[in-house]
Formats: sequence, structure tokens, C-alpha cells
Amino acid sequence: MSKVFNQYFSRYAESEVAVLTQYESGLPDEFTVDHVVVIPAYQETSAFIERFLASPLSKSPVLMVLVINEPITEHITESIAGSVTESLREDNSVANYKEINQQKALYQYALSCGDNCWQYDNLTLIKVAQSQTWLLVVDRFTRAIDKEQGVGLARKIGTDLSAYLISVNRIRQTWICSSDADAYLPDDYFNALHTRDKNTVVCCFNFKHSSEDKSIHQANFLYESALRYYVAGLHYADSPYAFFTIGSILAFKAEVYVQARGFPKRSAGEDFYLINKLAKLGAVEFIEEVTVTLEARTSQRVPFGTGPAVQKILDLQASHLDYCYYHPQVFTLLKAVLSAFANLWHYRGDLIAWLEPLSEPIVTALNQIGFEAFVEKQINNSEKQFNKQLVVWFDAFKTLKFIHNIRENHYQDIPLAQALLTAPFRLK
Repeated sequence: MSKVFNQYFSRYAESEVAVLTQYESGLPDEFTVDHVVVIPAYQETSAFIERFLASPLSKSPVLMVLVINEPITEHITESIAGSVTESLREDNSVANYKEINQQKALYQYALSCGDNCWQYDNLTLIKVAQSQTWLLVVDRFTRAIDKEQGVGLARKIGTDLSAYLISVNRIRQTWICSSDADAYLPDDYFNALHTRDKNTVVCCFNFKHSSEDKSIHQANFLYESALRYYVAGLHYADSPYAFFTIGSILAFKAEVYVQARGFPKRSAGEDFYLINKLAKLGAVEFIEEVTVTLEARTSQRVPFGTGPAVQKILDLQASHLDYCYYHPQVFTLLKAVLSAFANLWHYRGDLIAWLEPLSEPIVTALNQIGFEAFVEKQINNSEKQFNKQLVVWFDAFKTLKFIHNIRENHYQDIPLAQALLTAPFRLK
């Protein structure tokens, strides 16, 4: 195991990795797979497991790390704490806890998929019957997850476990796939990762949303158009952070994941912040030819993201209001500032002269996000080092803050349909 893995597992990994490390010798000898996919599951049925096991993906050696999680709320009390086995036996103690029962039902289904080959603490390894698929089932509903850490912690637990299994050669492929229960994974999902550029550290699969409910499908189409519009705007501006940040369509290299210290433990936006860190360590590649279908649905399980956005669009449509999004001018101004960055080093000692030809919205936005402090800190660097640090500093998060400042002070959101028609760029 390399030093970078050792350091991560000893300092930053979740407690489940310590359990796996301690009892790894008890894993069956035949437990070695080619690929891994991590799925956090909260308020889900067993449909996604059934779908995966019925697909060609399960015909090759693959591990699904399933993190069944439940956030701590006022409805969860000590009366339902304890071991998984005890909790499953004492059904009456959770009769009034619908969500816990749903999580237990999913847990029981996963355990029923095959032979229990290994179990310690809240980890259970299942060899799926008549399949080359294994399930590593993580119970984080009996010991619930802090609500503020939410899906970020759930993803981190599953991904930390996957990284450890890669480090000890239980998983041959060094890519960790991150997805969700609402994702329909295509047959070439894993194979697509074999042909990536050697400098690529993150892959984003193409995606589309679908629903049999016409209103939800149309609302999701609008939201998906907004996502594509934003990334197209970043491409137009020549931003090095022009990529999708959707947790259900990601794959990343294990060693780079641990270098970035893993998923941030957040109730939403964990995918955005992880990719923002990973993009500073290597290339991000969009796999356009391989499409993950995402089930379009409303949801309030997270404070923001696809589910809440779709519900917002439905509410707006019910009130006959437009769904508004970023004005195209914010991307034009972003393009201008990124272009001006090319000669910033030469003006690092005279920022007034560098700022003079730029428009007032750009100057105001830069000042609001700490631009002068950055330049002052880097003023003695060589041109190469200065420009490298500039790309790191003006990252996806700073880019978003820049855009938001311009939106709030100069160019308010406009109807998405209007934005798409008037933008100086087109969606792919």
C-alpha cells in the first residue's frame, strides 16, 4: 500500500475503514473483483439492486458498495439504537418509524441476495447467488448519520471502503464509480473507463433524465437544460472548470481521491466540492458517448439539487411563472476576466492599471471574492507559479461566487428559454 493511501486511512478515513482493516484477513479468498460502484441509499426501494443484478454489468466481477443511511432527526431516538441483528428482531420497537422500517426492508433485501460471506460491526459482504456480483452492505441507519453531514458522509463511507479495497488489490480497476439509486447504468458503463487518457483523474458520464410522468419529465428537461447551459457557458468563457458536478455520473481514480481527502461531509453539494478538489490534481474528462439515465423525480431529501429544483419548477409552472436562470452576460463577463488573466502577472504590482480596461461589474465582483489579497500573496512568485496558483484560486467555487456577484448586482436571472435563445453559445 502506498504512502498516500496509508496517510489517508490513518488520518481521514471513516471508522468503517478501520473495521475493514482489522478484519480484512477474514474476507473470502475468492473476493476479488474488477470494478466497484458506490451507491448511497436513503428512502429507496430495492428496485435499483434488482435492476443492476438483471443487467449485463453483473456478469463480470463487480462490487456494489451499498450505504443504507438515515439522517438523525427528532424522530430517531435511542430506543432504536443497538446492533443490526437486535434491531431487526425487535420490530415492535420501530413500528412507528416508517423511514427506519424502509431502510431495514432494503437492508434485509440486500442480505437476501446471496450468501453472507463476512460480517463485522455494521459491514456485511454478500456474494450474490448465481452472479459474479458482490454487495458490501453498510448499515448507517441503525447508527444514523448526522443530518448536516448527510449524503456527503454516506458517499464518503462507501468511497473510503472502495479506496481501501483497491489499495489491497481486492478491486483490480483503480477507478471508483459514484452513482445513485435513481441511476440506470448503461451496459458499457465500466468498460468506458479503460480507454481514458492517462492524465484523466475524473470522468463525468453523459446523462439524461426520464420519467413516465409527463409534468415531471418536462420539469426535469428544463432543469437538465439549465445544467447544460451552465457548463456550456463555462466552456464559452474558456474556464478550466467547465464540467458537470453530479454525484450519480462520476468516476475518479482512488489514489487522487485520497490525495483530495475524500468527499466533504455535507448534506448537499458534496459532488461539486469533491470534483473542484480533484480537478486541481489532474484532468476531468466528459464521456459523451456513454449515457446514464437518471429517473426524474421530485425530492426534499436534500436542501438543494435535482429533486428540489424539479419541485420548484413544478410549483412555478402551477403558478404560470417562468423558470429563470443565469443571464448570458455573466458568462461574457467571465470570459473577459479569464482572458485578462493571461497578462495579470505583468501587472501584479499595479493592479489599478490592470483593472482599468475591465468593466465595473467585473472589478466589483473580483474585489468581493478576495482578488487583491490573492495577488498580494503571490506577488513574488515566478510567472509560471503565479499562473498555476491563479487557476487553483479561481476555481469552480470562486467562479460561481464571481457569477453570483454579477447576478446579484448587475444582471438578474432571466427566463431560461430567453437565455438559451440569446446566449452567444449553444448547448451540445
